[in-house]
Amino acid sequence: FNVPPQEILSKYSVTVAVDAVVYYRIFDPISSVIKVSNAQNSARLLAATSLRNILGTKTLQEILVDKESIAHQMQEILDHVTAVWGVKVERVNGYETL
Repeated sequence: FNVPPQEILSKYSVTVAVDAVVYYRIFDPISSVIKVSNAQNSARLLAATSLRNILGTKTLQEILVDKESIAHQMQEILDHVTAVWGVKVERVNGYETL
């Protein structure tokens, strides 16, 4: 799914608009229905929140240069939380600065 464009306030108060793409699969369909009301929507909201939280601690230079490490950090956070829902985050494509 696409993470909708987010306006992020960076570490030194520079506003940046970014988006991302998250690839996931459901490995436990029962948990994905029982433990969360809508796994896809919940994962999308979690991804948007995680993107804002991670990039809010970075400078503009770090946001522009460290795309791969930030995408990896975001994948780890998402996968840790969504595993309980029966969802495995396969990959987070590096976000695009809009």
